[in-house]
Amino acid sequence: MLNGFVVAALLIGLSTDVVAQNKEKKSQPSLLEKWQSNLRTTYDFSSSVIFNAEDSFTKNIVGFDLHKIVTGKSKDIATIVFQPYLVNFSDRDRQPFFFDDRDTELTWRITNINFNLLANGALNLRLGHFELPFGLEQNIDTNGTLRQYSFFDRGIKTDWGLTANGVIASWEYELALSRGSGNDISDRDQPHIVSGRIGSASHKNRVVGFSIFSGDVLGENGTTQQQRLGIDLAWYYNQWELLAEISAGEVDDAETALGLIEASWRNPRELSHIYVQLKRQHLEIESNRDESLLLIAGINQKFSRDFSMSGQLSKPLERFVTKDSSSRFTVQLRFRL
Repeated sequence: MLNGFVVAALLIGLSTDVVAQNKEKKSQPSLLEKWQSNLRTTYDFSSSVIFNAEDSFTKNIVGFDLHKIVTGKSKDIATIVFQPYLVNFSDRDRQPFFFDDRDTELTWRITNINFNLLANGALNLRLGHFELPFGLEQNIDTNGTLRQYSFFDRGIKTDWGLTANGVIASWEYELALSRGSGNDISDRDQPHIVSGRIGSASHKNRVVGFSIFSGDVLGENGTTQQQRLGIDLAWYYNQWELLAEISAGEVDDAETALGLIEASWRNPRELSHIYVQLKRQHLEIESNRDESLLLIAGINQKFSRDFSMSGQLSKPLERFVTKDSSSRFTVQLRFRL
């Protein structure tokens, strides 16, 4: 009788252990579940119609955004961003040089891995395709929108390479070494860029940043040697936003300077955004001065979380003597699903 109770107790104990082990196995996430944790994906569709005096055309974009935080047992290990975009121009007389005379090209926006080297965020290592750290665009996401800042003056916005980045004592920094060829990795004419920005905390109501840019930038006709220093300012008050950027340096044998200021307003629900920009450019080649002043006014209206419509007018108030420029009006429809 006693032996029977002992055997029964052992069987119950063994069965309890088996159930506990099965529950523990079921509680262990699969590889797919681990990947889906902290993962966000979005499909991006936009179509823009650009009207100007010389070359009216349409620009159609289909893209995919992936954002993934890789976590360990006690900390985040890395952040993955993957953004391939297919861009098509219709009825445009002249395509961007890296399209190789095609109407459609696979382009890369932000596509990189940012490894967290120190747990306190003081040092990270970014590898891949990223937005060059310079000026206002470091903290403001203008990718895929009509609203842009100063990258046109440098001729390059994103590039392949690596950066060291992080936050030290409320100061954010990023220092980059990149190929200098933009969308494609090309060693034609040996391009390369060193760029960087250090700025006060971007979530504050007042932000100041200091930037450097030096290297050879690849373009249609080869590389241009560029050196620039810049300062940017941002001030936020309720629904109002005031931004400014000033930079100066050299492009090949020319001295160059850029001044930009923007005032904008959002409604309380942030569905409507209206902005006005002034951009002043200065070139001086062997004591010959040339200047331009550009007025830009735009509006973005969100009709839902997924659908928005934008319009922007760009009008030269003063024109470069050495460069052609004309007024441009752009309308964009955008879906993000």
